[in-house]
Amino acid sequence: MTLPSRSARALAATACGATLLIAACSAARVTVTPSSSTSASSVPTAAPRLFAGTGFRTDIPAGWLDQTNDQSAIGAAGGGGTVLMLLASPDRGLIVARITAQPVPDDQLAQYLTSITPPGAPGVTQAEPVNINGVSGVMISFAGSSPGVVAQETEAMVVNQAGNTYEITLSAAQAGFAHDATALQEVLNSWRWA
Repeated sequence: MTLPSRSARALAATACGATLLIAACSAARVTVTPSSSTSASSVPTAAPRLFAGTGFRTDIPAGWLDQTNDQSAIGAAGGGGTVLMLLASPDRGLIVARITAQPVPDDQLAQYLTSITPPGAPGVTQAEPVNINGVSGVMISFAGSSPGVVAQETEAMVVNQAGNTYEITLSAAQAGFAHDATALQEVLNSWRWA
């Protein structure tokens, strides 16, 4: 029995490598997208639903309900001004966009947020700048609870656009706030002024 020469073995290895390379190149490519999640979801993500409000449009996060036309939900959300958008999460978090009853001057936006903070609310943050699709404003957050009510956390921001003061808030139970804050960020990332 004669063994193949070294050059014959190299040629055979090269041919096998080329065959494997051709097969790999012609196979369907899989793209892996980095995720903060440790496991992949088996549920396909739905395309975002567009919300067209007065003076703006944005996307409704997956799983959230548009309750803008539900007068009882708007009444339960409280607050002043005109509600333009009311989105509710399955865990009862609320994202509310409204126009204040009167426009607030730019240099008084932080004071306005202080005025809508419940008296004695713990954890009130200093006003910090926020930018919503190129329009600057201010934002604060605070916690709050009442006897017999689940502890809530709120993030509120105000911006002036086209002669109106827009107030955008997220209120959610402290246990679900981080999850609902991700949905608020989706709303803000897709926000476009009309």
